[in-house]
Amino acid sequence: MNFKLLLFIFILFTTINSTAQTQKSNYKTQQQEKKAKREELNGSVLNQLNFKDINDKEHSLESLRGKVVVLDFWFIQCKPCVKQFPSMNTLKKKYKGKPVEFFAVTWNSEYDVKQFLKTIDLQLTPVVDNNLIDKFNIPHYPYHVIIDQNGKVEFVSSVLSFSITNKLERKINRLLKN
Repeated sequence: MNFKLLLFIFILFTTINSTAQTQKSNYKTQQQEKKAKREELNGSVLNQLNFKDINDKEHSLESLRGKVVVLDFWFIQCKPCVKQFPSMNTLKKKYKGKPVEFFAVTWNSEYDVKQFLKTIDLQLTPVVDNNLIDKFNIPHYPYHVIIDQNGKVEFVSSVLSFSITNKLERKINRLLKN
């Protein structure tokens, strides 16, 4: 009886361990594929970009042509995302009157975003769009993408950075000088 129980436990443990290893391997492969897609995007020219902000204004690659576009990916429950809003608001103010558009892209519901915006100052144009999040294979939040005046992806943040606004500002300045 003890031998059968031990054998059963051994087989059960081996099966569970094997399943966990397979899941871990699949997750790693998926993350590597997403990273490769993000790296492909950096420096690529977009052939399509369409989204609507929470005020129902349509934006497209064509309507944004000639402007530097900053996409700030965030969500309500992300404390680092919300914590960077004041510095992103300041960055947006620096470029007032210049051909630079700032969008805050989230997966939260439009209703939740509108309620949340009653409690916090966000001057970037809010966008609720899972397709944009999927398009850029967002791995973590906050995450930032800059698109140049001709639709070329010029900057994709690859690590969490406390000085992200400085990096964004340097890149925007370089693009505006060209």
